[in-house]
Amino acid sequence: MNWLKTILQPNYWLLSLAAALVALHLTYLSQADEPNLMSLSLLFWLGIASSIWDRRDKLKLESGVFSTFLGISLIALILLRSLAPAGYHIRISPFVSGLGLCLIASGIKRLHHYWKELLILGLLVLYPVFSGLLKAIDLSMLTAKFSAFMLWAAGFNADREGTQILMPTGRVEVYGACSGIDSIILMLCISVLFLLIVPLSRRQQAICMLVAIVLGFFINSLRVSILAILVAYSQKSAFDYWHGGDGSFIFSMISVFLFGTFCWWAYVRHLTVTPNSGEP
Repeated sequence: MNWLKTILQPNYWLLSLAAALVALHLTYLSQADEPNLMSLSLLFWLGIASSIWDRRDKLKLESGVFSTFLGISLIALILLRSLAPAGYHIRISPFVSGLGLCLIASGIKRLHHYWKELLILGLLVLYPVFSGLLKAIDLSMLTAKFSAFMLWAAGFNADREGTQILMPTGRVEVYGACSGIDSIILMLCISVLFLLIVPLSRRQQAICMLVAIVLGFFINSLRVSILAILVAYSQKSAFDYWHGGDGSFIFSMISVFLFGTFCWWAYVRHLTVTPNSGEP
């Protein structure tokens, strides 16, 4: 009967509930066709799982009746809202679910033990705020200017009128969806996730976030330049692919890979502990 006692322990029930809520959120995202948000959420959940696992022996799973009831109520609210999973709900549900799990696990008094995990999930809630700030600085115009400059520097006869990039045999217009808002927010959130995992100085943190934002903007501008070339050479099928979800997702992964390479080369490799050679 030892196996039955093991299964009935609270931590296994909490793990099962957390896995179910994560699966439910990812199901929402797959139905909503949000590839960037899907990849970001996967990274967030993996980062949270790693953080919890590293501190599993330090966490006290003791919660009161009120905290448990409040946590169950929050999760029940998410489950009821799942009947209509579209819209902003897919961004706020992870934070509410995570808050409910923390309350059930450790109660209100120990809620601060999970501040990193709640901060990570809070980035999804703030997604529209970040998007609004980027729209306020007219990111479409900046992307159009930089993409036209890249084409000119590469030897193409490119010009610009407003947010339109003009080529001798075609033109593309940089709308809000192609301005790089999603790419920049993706990279910004990933940089915050990295900073919560790896201890860095304030100066290093600022550099890390700046590099992430610049990479998101640069790679998206490169994508817009490629789309302009494809239009100029009448490659409609190629244009549709790289303009759509799959092609855009590939460029996002390129940004993530380059950022990961930078972080490893600049910071992580210096944190690696070399084994003792045995010399005095």
